[in-house]
Amino acid sequence: MKTTPATVLALVLPAALSLLAQGPNQAPLTDGTVKAAAGIPADLFSRQMALVGERRAAWLEKAEQATPALLRIPKKPVAVITVTNDPAAFQGWKIGSTAEVKSVCDRPLKPGDSFILDFGEHLAGYAQLGLRAFDVPVDAPVRLQLIFGEALSEVTEPFDPYTGGLTRAWLQDETVNVDVVPQDVRLPRRYAFRYLKVTVVSCSLHGRFGFSGFGAEAVTCADETKLAPFAPASAEDAALDRVARATLRDCMQTVFEDGPKRDRRLWLGDLRLQALANYATYRNFDLVKRSLYILAGTCTDIGLVGTCSFEKPEPVRGGNSILDYTALFAPTVLEYLEASGDRATAEDLWPLVVKQLDFTLEPVNPEGLLITPKSWWCFIDWHRTLDKQAPEHAVVLFGLKATQRLAERLGKTQEVAFIPALVARMEESARKSLWDEQQGLFVSGPKREVSWASQAWMVLAGVPSPEQARRAMQAVINSPSAEKPVTPYMHHYVVEALQAAGLKGEAAAHLRDYWGEMVRKGADTFWEVYVSGDDKLSPYKSHLMNSYCHAWSCTPTYLLRKGTNAQRTTLNVQR
Repeated sequence: MKTTPATVLALVLPAALSLLAQGPNQAPLTDGTVKAAAGIPADLFSRQMALVGERRAAWLEKAEQATPALLRIPKKPVAVITVTNDPAAFQGWKIGSTAEVKSVCDRPLKPGDSFILDFGEHLAGYAQLGLRAFDVPVDAPVRLQLIFGEALSEVTEPFDPYTGGLTRAWLQDETVNVDVVPQDVRLPRRYAFRYLKVTVVSCSLHGRFGFSGFGAEAVTCADETKLAPFAPASAEDAALDRVARATLRDCMQTVFEDGPKRDRRLWLGDLRLQALANYATYRNFDLVKRSLYILAGTCTDIGLVGTCSFEKPEPVRGGNSILDYTALFAPTVLEYLEASGDRATAEDLWPLVVKQLDFTLEPVNPEGLLITPKSWWCFIDWHRTLDKQAPEHAVVLFGLKATQRLAERLGKTQEVAFIPALVARMEESARKSLWDEQQGLFVSGPKREVSWASQAWMVLAGVPSPEQARRAMQAVINSPSAEKPVTPYMHHYVVEALQAAGLKGEAAAHLRDYWGEMVRKGADTFWEVYVSGDDKLSPYKSHLMNSYCHAWSCTPTYLLRKGTNAQRTTLNVQR
């Protein structure tokens, strides 16, 4: 089935939500899987689980010790704006006229008065309002409606009636009552926004009030003074890097959040991409360390690492089990070691890395072919109809190879001596069952579906020869019928796969076409979901609920700075 931008995400949420609580809830069985045929020591996983059980509490203590200090940066609005309808603009809205902020300050206001402040950039932080009195006393409370928006649509389109698929509580609107005027008010909640719409709902008819000023305190643990230098090749690349860094910066809180507006959880798949971008820019290793330890310390009683975890009020695992995210734990630990040199943390987490093979190898049959499991959420991308067999097989293989490389770095290859033979088996099975020589493409599932995701992940897992990799990537990006990605998350892996296949020109063009189109449409930070031609596409049945600053979208800053290092994108094991 060929999906279109209008249907992909509108259909995906119910299917995804039905899988949220799925995943292994008991120790996996090995009969009928590759684990029984791979020469894995019978007691390997039980030994690792014993170590995991001993260390879990300490991991959470180490996470707490690694909590980074938040930087607090004062911000001021730069203009008062009006918004006008323009079908050619992103989501149909653009800034019309502008005025100085002082135009809404130091003048009496009455019920119904409304204006929109533009802070000139996206920020995550706390808003401040200064209220002043023109008559004494101001003999009644001032009631204000405040709406915070990352995009113009959020401060222009009504939130109600709300028909989205997630709780309306994530929408950033507040009714604020100020009992005493004059007063400086600091709102207690943290918001993610560029725009603030202020409406006077009610106030005294006798004691007049107005505003003396507005401000915000942006918070992040990304220290601009530690930013690694970068010389962009063009103004276009400079803009891509700037917007990507802003995306990363505002998601860098006391964990790597997936988005500062909505959800705010720590997700393993997002973490890997954020960490790569962080290594190339801000180099806050403590934040990666804390995030890894939270995911490790909130693993299940059978040792399944957190697919996602909540940080507050105390760390706890979310009810999600994503197979491909689980497989990415080993690469994330490996890359942290390579970037930071922190061997102690990698050795500490090693038992949990090995234990994940107990889960990720469970869907692999004795011949070495992954059979898409029904007991897991297989994510890959927000694409409901995408066949996941081939990309899941490749991600599991990618994680297996990362485990081998980590073992080599830590001097623990004897503990996982079975991996090289297992890698060879899975590679051979992929070539035999999933490679279509006539098409020069990997296929997936009973309908032998061709997708960008399958080609990208197989290339990154090192399955095809260099010539086959080039052939597959060139063919798929030029195929009108191949299933395309729908999120920046999967587009990142497409760019990496093009780089790994030696198609650097195509990789650069795709990066600039996809993320560049968001910049050209006015993005301050990169969006959670973007498919060209459908600005209001949403997995949540409401584009107002979309995150317009999202973790997995931040990687142009990494791809631009590190993109020529294709060796980091493939994990080959010598056979």
